[in-house]
Amino acid sequence: MWTLLAIFAATSEAAGRESGTVKNGKVWLDTAGQEVWCNGGQMLREGNTFYWVGYDCGPRRKWRIRMYSSRDLVNWKFENNIFEKARGIPEFVWAGRPGILHNRRTGKYVMIFEAETGKYFRHKVGYAVCDRVNGDYRWAHSEYPEPDRSTGDQSVYQEGDDAYLLTVLDSPGPRKPINIDLAIYKLTPDFLHVEKKLFEGFDRRWPWNRGNEATHIMKVDGTYYWFASGLNSWNSTETRYATAKSLSGPWSFMRVLKTAPRSDNSFNTQHDFVMPVAGTSGTIWLYAGDRYSQWTGMGTGRNIFLPLEFRNGVPRLDWLESWVPDAAAGTYR
Repeated sequence: MWTLLAIFAATSEAAGRESGTVKNGKVWLDTAGQEVWCNGGQMLREGNTFYWVGYDCGPRRKWRIRMYSSRDLVNWKFENNIFEKARGIPEFVWAGRPGILHNRRTGKYVMIFEAETGKYFRHKVGYAVCDRVNGDYRWAHSEYPEPDRSTGDQSVYQEGDDAYLLTVLDSPGPRKPINIDLAIYKLTPDFLHVEKKLFEGFDRRWPWNRGNEATHIMKVDGTYYWFASGLNSWNSTETRYATAKSLSGPWSFMRVLKTAPRSDNSFNTQHDFVMPVAGTSGTIWLYAGDRYSQWTGMGTGRNIFLPLEFRNGVPRLDWLESWVPDAAAGTYR
């Protein structure tokens, strides 16, 4: 009897994957039937393949960065633990918030991540490189974005041959307060160093600003949208966003992302990134949210994917328990 139930469960899970349906509020399995562990990361598209990178946030919090691939945004194949402490990487206690850039000048893939050293200052910007997107990334070096500024959450943004580091900045010097401002830095042409700061703002010490982290930028119809979560540890928060016509600003005030039905914690997620999925008939703006239920005990599942809608330039996030993306067309139902 139990054997028959196990076969039925496995068949049902496989059928769910084959149907091409994103099912939120579930524990996601990869194509080998193993649980997906991929948080605090980003997604890169090459041709018809999406590469999803994030850190392993499983029960034992293994020190490694994982990569999955998919063509339909539903069936995710585990590719590789692309970066691990076991490979002799120096000085780090932990590495997280990875983002991958493809440098067309050098042909290299550059992974940039939040590098926790456990030393006097807080986090650095870590760099690793690889000749292929899903290979073993080689440690390059780490640096503070400014000599006396350490960082919190980080992400990257690429536009053509230019790439940018987005980070939460700490106050100058080795002491608190931390997570004070958000900042944008342009990277050097090889994507391996900070070149210059373009913007710093959203100071959480002002009465109306409660602080932001888990940030990500995208561009829609000539306008930049800078999304962020609130400062609430592993817990889910509302999602906020600011807009600008230039990365160097001026940026608008942070607004709260509208949701339907109304949710003050982004449907029990912490914003991670928004990925444009452009196709022959349109574009899906894929909201990826982290649901750290393994730490908070709230809800089911670790990840949520939802299509973000834009109406007259205003983004809105609607809850869908299940939906079917068509990545080739850039549409969904």
